[in-house]
Amino acid sequence: MSRASSDIAATILDTPGWASALGAIAVVLGVFLTALHANEVMKQYVVTAAMPADGVMPPADCPAEELEEEGLSRAECEYMVAHVAGIALSSPAWFPRAQIVLALTGMTLGFVSIIIGGALVNYSPSASLAAVLVFGGLAGVDALQFAAVVNTGPILRDVYLWQVLLWFLIHLMMTAAAIAGRDSEASR
Repeated sequence: MSRASSDIAATILDTPGWASALGAIAVVLGVFLTALHANEVMKQYVVTAAMPADGVMPPADCPAEELEEEGLSRAECEYMVAHVAGIALSSPAWFPRAQIVLALTGMTLGFVSIIIGGALVNYSPSASLAAVLVFGGLAGVDALQFAAVVNTGPILRDVYLWQVLLWFLIHLMMTAAAIAGRDSEASR
């Protein structure tokens, strides 16, 4: 067996199973979460920019050639404009800014969780502490988003609440898994 092969085999044997599994999950969910938060930042900028200063949306501009190109009916186009107006009008003045800050923080931590996930797969003891901190930080972002969403109206709660609760539970479980993994390594 070559030296490189034996080094790889030793690394695989030294990597705890919990770290490999949690690392793979962190990479996959980190990619998804980073994209989700980036989309939220873009959505807040677009909705905020689309809302006229007087708060009254102009009628839907739905040119027939664009409808045909997108495969939409006029009713669907009008619904999309009304949907954006509904979200914009139901957002308190502080909400878009709060969502942007939380989404940028979540996007950054989501990206870091991809790196931490890779470090867990290629187990490094410092990665397990970083995982606890990053996953705990993501749970904190989710808790702050929950607090923000709860303090809005029913339209925004309908759009955001279940998603925020789901991510909070996922991040809480990942934090607990990283803590349990660290404890199992410490007791060896």
